Amino acid sequence: MNRLLSRTLPLLLAPLLLAACTGTTEPQSTSRLGVINVGGAELRTVTPGDPGSDTAQAAAGAVDLEVLPGGTQMIVAFSDHIELRDASLGTVTVFDTPTGVTPCYVRLQASPARDRVAALSDCGSGAAQQLVVYRSDASLAFVATLPPPSPTTSDLSRFAVTAAQAVWLARPATGGGSELVRADANGVGVVTTTPLNANIYDLAMRGNNLYAATDSGVRQVNLADATLSQTVVIPVLANRLYGSDRLLGAWLKGSGSQGLTIWDGTRSGVAAYPSDLRDVTFAPDGNAYLLTGSALTGLDTVFGLSQGTWQPTDVATGLNDARAVTWLTAP
Repeated sequence: MNRLLSRTLPLLLAPLLLAACTGTTEPQSTSRLGVINVGGAELRTVTPGDPGSDTAQAAAGAVDLEVLPGGTQMIVAFSDHIELRDASLGTVTVFDTPTGVTPCYVRLQASPARDRVAALSDCGSGAAQQLVVYRSDASLAFVATLPPPSPTTSDLSRFAVTAAQAVWLARPATGGGSELVRADANGVGVVTTTPLNANIYDLAMRGNNLYAATDSGVRQVNLADATLSQTVVIPVLANRLYGSDRLLGAWLKGSGSQGLTIWDGTRSGVAAYPSDLRDVTFAPDGNAYLLTGSALTGLDTVFGLSQGTWQPTDVATGLNDARAVTWLTAP
């Protein structure tokens, strides 16, 4: 055997032997993260393990962001407009406001495949809500106007984008319980409403399945008839859900003691105990990134779910009223 090969072969085989013993492989670090900081006045990129390459750019009224397929571009929602930006924060496109839409954007949500991104416009004061849905190529998919919510509180309208080109919203119903509102691309923003006796505090997609946070725990929503499954998949009270193609996170805002539970469809575990969780993004490298008002922390979901070892890592500290985070790849 070649002498150099005989020396290096054990080193090359070591990761494979570790994977064989543990059933997992060490996930690689994500290339970059996009963050809304300073209460929406700053856009920032953060590179795990390489803070010297971080960039920051002044913004005005940024409210949310979502990554697009491939990770090299993201949609950024500002209170009065929407932009397409690259992973270095360069502005690629400023979207025209669709006819008939009053832009008062408050949140973004992407479909599991990230081929659809929905922006919720809510001007408050009893006005009708509007959903503006874009395709991943930045073209407009459809616009839907929703009946005004009651009570008229923006934060009480939580929504998710399914793989079937529809957007589902959950909000309190007059007289108690909640209503599920479906805005469908079949037609021009067709809207249907289903009242439920249960309280729904948030919605999120895991893969092609829709889940709801209820008083009895996290339950799946039947997309055919808008009913709730009797099976509880995460047995915790939560009012914030965070989803991806394979993971679902549940957290109770305001509890101060309940941790963030992460579930992969089979296993679940408490990953961290944040007191001020602002956002979570599940990167394709197997890491979850938790954003608080002042810090960004990375967690290893592969080892966390298989061995209970989440390996928290400080990715960024000293943030100021950070609001949203998404994973990116290097340009």
